[in-house]
Amino acid sequence: MRAVAVAVMIAAGAAMAMGSFLDWVSLSDVPERVENADFGAEEDFDDERQRTEPVAGTETRYGTTSIIAGIVLVAAALMLLIRRRGKWAWLGFIASIVTGGLVISAYRAIADNSSPLYRTLDLVGTARPAFGLTLVAAGAIIGLLASIAGYIATPHNLETREEAPSSRP
Repeated sequence: MRAVAVAVMIAAGAAMAMGSFLDWVSLSDVPERVENADFGAEEDFDDERQRTEPVAGTETRYGTTSIIAGIVLVAAALMLLIRRRGKWAWLGFIASIVTGGLVISAYRAIADNSSPLYRTLDLVGTARPAFGLTLVAAGAIIGLLASIAGYIATPHNLETREEAPSSRP
């Protein structure tokens, strides 16, 4: 049972990390640019560029944190397999909780054009969550459940069981 939980934790951590490199925000209803339009002095707008293309998770702090949490989840799974201690399952659980919270926050922020994330990304058009964000969310949920399963499948008090004298002759 623990080996299955470890395999699922590794897959979930990989999904969290890979999803961070994919698109998190897709844009629709983007207004078209009019060629040769004059809106004033061009030097006034050189440093201002609104986003009209999809946004990858790595372009946000949320995505960077999801990559780190995915790596932590994979490392915790490997340590759970090697060391057989419940604390590694707890570490995977915490990494999944952190990522899940960030993903929920990002989902809400993408839909709200008054949110700090929306304003930071300077999006134009209607923003919607994309596949990468959904993959990270799925990885966080599956990682959470697999971490719990890994903890349940890990024997408790392993040290005391090995050191306790046998009552059998």
